Amino acid sequence: MRIIAFIEDPDIIKKILKHLDLWDVKARPPPKNSSENLEPFTDYSQSQILPSEDYLYCNVEYAEAG
Repeated sequence: MRIIAFIEDPDIIKKILKHLDLWDVKARPPPKNSSENLEPFTDYSQSQILPSEDYLYCNVEYAEAG
């Protein structure tokens, strides 16, 4: 495919688009917001921190030095 011409005249562009029924294309309305009545929800029942026993470890020597 290659370019064979550029159409720059606004009247000609309008005439072509009207012929193709593309001149008076109406924009559709934005979608309805289905979540406008929903409250934010946070589930605290499960932690996102991976289970680990390292948090139970306490270095006694470090605690005594401070």
